[in-house]
Amino acid sequence: MTHVMKQIPSFLAMILLLASWTAAQRKEAGGNESLRQAAEPLEFWVGTTIQGRMWNHDPAYKPVMAREFNAGVSIVFQGITQPERGRFNFDPMDEAMSFAKQHQMKLMGHCLVYRNMTSARWLNFQREDCGGWSAKDLDQILKEHIQTVVRHGGDTYYSWEVVNEPTNPTHNGCWARILGDEQYIVKAFQYAREANPKAMLLLNDTFGHDGIDKERADAFFALVSRLKAAGAPIDAVGTEMHWQMPELRPSYLDEFKLFLESARKTGVKVHVTEMDLYQGPTDSPEVFTKQKEIYYNVVRTCLKDSNCVGFMTWGIADRYSFLRGEDLPNAKQVLFDDEYGKKPAYYGVLQALKEGR
Repeated sequence: MTHVMKQIPSFLAMILLLASWTAAQRKEAGGNESLRQAAEPLEFWVGTTIQGRMWNHDPAYKPVMAREFNAGVSIVFQGITQPERGRFNFDPMDEAMSFAKQHQMKLMGHCLVYRNMTSARWLNFQREDCGGWSAKDLDQILKEHIQTVVRHGGDTYYSWEVVNEPTNPTHNGCWARILGDEQYIVKAFQYAREANPKAMLLLNDTFGHDGIDKERADAFFALVSRLKAAGAPIDAVGTEMHWQMPELRPSYLDEFKLFLESARKTGVKVHVTEMDLYQGPTDSPEVFTKQKEIYYNVVRTCLKDSNCVGFMTWGIADRYSFLRGEDLPNAKQVLFDDEYGKKPAYYGVLQALKEGR
């Protein structure tokens, strides 16, 4: 008995030492603090995509999304929301809205006007004559669609990507051909503003897989200036960052800073709307350390500019990577691994958020 009693102090000391070490490890890793807990005091949006087919079949998807993010990207392509003229299908939106309200989240609508292929099939945009619509009729269709969808979203949607990737000449071809290269964008923004004066209206584009190409960005901001002068109420611009680490230029961060500066000069805010970072063909620890550094640098740079309002990843877990359908079976480009484990990239984003504005 005496021998056992003598062992207790050393045993307790060991327990305390182990507890101290575990606490230190947890602190280094960010503890149990979620991304949204770190983002909300900053009034900063941090979110990811609602991948409808997955989140209804994967029981881990919704709990992780609710825990980690205060925003979600809701897919509202016209082909989904108005499958027949005058008949709207709001089931996906309603499901996303119910989830958002339940978990005190907000939504970004992606997107009201996009490629011909995401437009409603009944428009017949695949035909050479773009369905044969007159400008008057297509303008009315545009107005009715945008205003019906935006009004249905109400206050649950803090932002709408009104037009997506406008600088790609093939993406919005029929809208542009019939209503005018830039006039359709002006009209779309005006109709969205009428439907919800409070929502942040956003023009989104992509600028390459190896950084933010300056020539493309300059053309984009010149377009934004022309659209605003023509009466388009553009509140913010979005930048996609579907980057690939093997091709990423060392100057990527300076390019992002220049993008932020150009936005400020143009009088619009910035939202990182779609980020994922393909790590390349190898899976070494060094690769994921570099991935963490890049994610940290992007979020930190965004936060240091008060004009930058949010950050979205394009996908929640690596297992649902869109790149895996493009013959890249090892693609691991977002913040959670296949089993929803927090990757180094997650802690890079968390670190940037914890450092604050």
